[in-house]
Amino acid sequence: MTAVLLVLGGTVIYLMVRDYIDNRYIGFAVRKTQLELELLQFESILRYTVLHEESAWERREPPPSSVVEQFAAQHGHILLQQHPDFPPVLALGDVTNERPAQTFAPYLAMTREFDYRVGPYAVLKGPDAVTGYFYTPDYSFMSIYPAPASGNPLDAGDAPSVRALLDQIRPDIGDLSKKKTLRRLETERELILLPPITDRFTGEQVIRMVLPAFADGTPFLIFVRTIPVRLLFDHPAQEPLDDEISLIVDASGKVVLDAGPAGRDSALKARVLRTKPWAPGRQGIERRRLGGLFIASAPVSHVGWTLVYAFTWRTVLAEFWPRITLLTLAVLLVIGFLWTILLLLDRKIFKPGFEYSRRIFESERLNRMMVAAAPEGFALLLFESGDILLESDAMRSYGANAHPDERPLRFQLLELYDRSPDAPAWQSGLQLPCRLANGGVEDLLVSLVRTQYRSVDVLLCSFSNVTKLKNTERKLEEARAAADAANHAKSAFLAMMSHEIRTPLNAILGNLELLGRSSLSPAQSERLHVVTSSSTALLDIINDILDFSKVESGQMTIEAIRFDLAETIRQVGAIFAPMAHAKGLEFECMIDDSIAPYYLGDPTRIRQIVVNFVSNAIKFTETGNVLLEVYHKDETVEGSPVMIGVIDSGIGMTPAQQETLFQAFVQADSSIARRYGGTGLGLALCSRLTRLMNGSIIVKSSLELGSTFVVSLPLRVDTSASAPAADSGEKRVERDAAPAGTAALRILVVDDQPANRELIVAQLDLLGYRADMVDSGATALRCFNEQHYDVVMTDLNMPGMDGYTLARCLRGQGATTPIIAVTAHVGAEEQRRCEDAGIDATLLKPILLDAMEQVLRRSIGTEAFGTLPPGDRTAKRDISQGPLPPGVHAALKQSLGESLAKLQKAMGTHDTQAALDTLHAMRGSFALIHEAALANACAQMEQLARDDDLAGVEEMLGRFETLAYETLVRRQGAVSA
Repeated sequence: MTAVLLVLGGTVIYLMVRDYIDNRYIGFAVRKTQLELELLQFESILRYTVLHEESAWERREPPPSSVVEQFAAQHGHILLQQHPDFPPVLALGDVTNERPAQTFAPYLAMTREFDYRVGPYAVLKGPDAVTGYFYTPDYSFMSIYPAPASGNPLDAGDAPSVRALLDQIRPDIGDLSKKKTLRRLETERELILLPPITDRFTGEQVIRMVLPAFADGTPFLIFVRTIPVRLLFDHPAQEPLDDEISLIVDASGKVVLDAGPAGRDSALKARVLRTKPWAPGRQGIERRRLGGLFIASAPVSHVGWTLVYAFTWRTVLAEFWPRITLLTLAVLLVIGFLWTILLLLDRKIFKPGFEYSRRIFESERLNRMMVAAAPEGFALLLFESGDILLESDAMRSYGANAHPDERPLRFQLLELYDRSPDAPAWQSGLQLPCRLANGGVEDLLVSLVRTQYRSVDVLLCSFSNVTKLKNTERKLEEARAAADAANHAKSAFLAMMSHEIRTPLNAILGNLELLGRSSLSPAQSERLHVVTSSSTALLDIINDILDFSKVESGQMTIEAIRFDLAETIRQVGAIFAPMAHAKGLEFECMIDDSIAPYYLGDPTRIRQIVVNFVSNAIKFTETGNVLLEVYHKDETVEGSPVMIGVIDSGIGMTPAQQETLFQAFVQADSSIARRYGGTGLGLALCSRLTRLMNGSIIVKSSLELGSTFVVSLPLRVDTSASAPAADSGEKRVERDAAPAGTAALRILVVDDQPANRELIVAQLDLLGYRADMVDSGATALRCFNEQHYDVVMTDLNMPGMDGYTLARCLRGQGATTPIIAVTAHVGAEEQRRCEDAGIDATLLKPILLDAMEQVLRRSIGTEAFGTLPPGDRTAKRDISQGPLPPGVHAALKQSLGESLAKLQKAMGTHDTQAALDTLHAMRGSFALIHEAALANACAQMEQLARDDDLAGVEEMLGRFETLAYETLVRRQGAVSA
């Protein structure tokens, strides 16, 4: 390996050096080609110029007289410039009496034209593109292009005339007076290329190209093209180094041009010249190697010159010694590394091999002993067959004590493993019940891993006994279920008690309502007002407790119906404005113009939150003002939350009081309940309702400076189209056409339960309305088409055509009459269905007279009607409380019997839907007469029927039947009495 690495390193170095030498020769070839191309370019320009002047010499027009006159006036010199962008040409001539300026007119004309012809080329290619001079064979006239920057050279003093100047600078091309020389120059058109000299006009080294111009066999001008040496070697293929040389020699071996840097080693030049690389007749590039000297030579075109390039090993080493050093070090490092590895393998692997094998054997034996002695279940099974390779004593014990009817434990473990393609190899947390021979069952927590052992797929099984843990979990689950049941029982009890308390309160409020409309003395009126206020406050507390219990038990649902937020806020403001003014407070309700016409949300809960905040603001403010405002958090952002703010100048709160503000049954100060009243439940309920609507509440308050409550609600704008304006107008006209009095209005009552119909008609009669009653939707349609009705009041759940279908049929006929639904339950789903069917309003059983009258007046548009005289009201009894009228009682008793019979039949045939319909109808009947206990019992049996528990319904039915008939006897007894 050492030898291979050394040979490889030497080969790489050899290839690198060879490539470098080849690249140098390639650079020489490129340089030679560039030199030839540049000389050819300069020669082509000179030949073109001479040919052009020869062809135009005899046909050229004389110059303007002004040029000759100026030439004569300046004693034989003139600066000619045909265009300001072209370099000027200096024309010089020896003007004498024997040879006046006019004799130089042809040369002046040629000079003017020469400047105009070569000027654009000089501008395009640069100032060195065309340089030189031309002169007459008699040395009396010359033109210099471009004109010397130093001015007229005749003014220098060393050359007083053109002849004297030409004697100093003209090239030696032979004696032009000899015919042999002229014939050679004219016929062969030989271009004379002269060695470099220092140009008199520019001061730099130049090579001269000379070519005479002939006319009729006689030369009339000699053109000298000067080529700066720097142009020939301005772009070498490679940068010259100190140990390389580039020369141009002529055919005699004389160095024409040394392109190397100044101060070059003359010994290297002499050594190269001794090889005589300029042998005549040689073609192409010749490469030679003499000792440590590398030489490349090639003739340069036809001028008889030879380009010579040479370099030595020092040049190669100067270039490659860093890379050669790095490569040598790398090879040595690799060799050292390999020897180190071999020594380490010998010491660390080969020698310890036997020792390591012995330790592996001992380790496996120890592992087997550890597996056998493991306190938990442990086994190694063949993945395909389930044969045991290793097992612990615990595994063996479970296998021995297994129930005889059960499959062996090893097969149960094998079947427990999930073999699907996407299942993980390590499966943990698996549970396996193990039946024992004594009949007991123990729970095992199993972990399975698929792996390999001795090149065979195996299943590594481990398990532990978690029977005690599972028993504990079961007890905890039972405890949690018991706690949930207790919580539900608590919520149900709280709801039941609230209903039970609210039922007599409704009776109290109803009778107080009737009593208030009778003739009373001032003292009686004042006491009645106190009792009514206290009863109303008690009902509000009961309602808050009921709502709070619903929220805490997760039974509170938030609706998402279409409503007018601005109108909702205005209604709250209208309620509290008189209270604030009566207290001497300034009350203002401000609604931003950016509020949309309609939103989707729960207007009831929003109204409840705003009422709580405004009520507290008025309660805790003695002087000053209360502001209720609604606006968008950011009007520029679409879907920005709606902000409802309540600001007061009341007593304010400390930071410590604000921390407990939204806790249930907690007030900011213990004296508040004594001074202002309240339970501390309203704000806690507001907080929970806001969270249910995904909103938030921000509170800012300072003691004695007032408080600010801001509710942020992410309400969605309802973009659905509103009802056409024409329909609204039609309905308005129809209502306005009604006579000015409730007795002139006719109402159609639709309900399949006779008792419900009788009770609603009796309540309407008490309010002063005339009513007709029918028992089905089809009959209602027929009656509606036979005569005019101002309102239709219908039950929603009826056999055959229900209330929704009846409403859709009426709207389909184009009827605009208000439709009011009477139901025992209205949730978000029922509300949506009512809106879709065209129902205008809903009345929730049990129905108070004021609630019925408000809904009727709002639906019919009779707010302007006067109320009935008190005597009319006192003459009629409130049939929703106390004794029932004979007709209502008889209908209710008959309906109860029929419903019980239908219910028994439905349970006998397991007809759940029939049972649900019958229970719902009974629930509505008892809700109408304010028998909350019976209505709740019907609701509970409905839930049991929905859960398909007809046995539970039958069990409750016996108690319900007894209670129902006792209630009817009680309500009838009151009438008899």
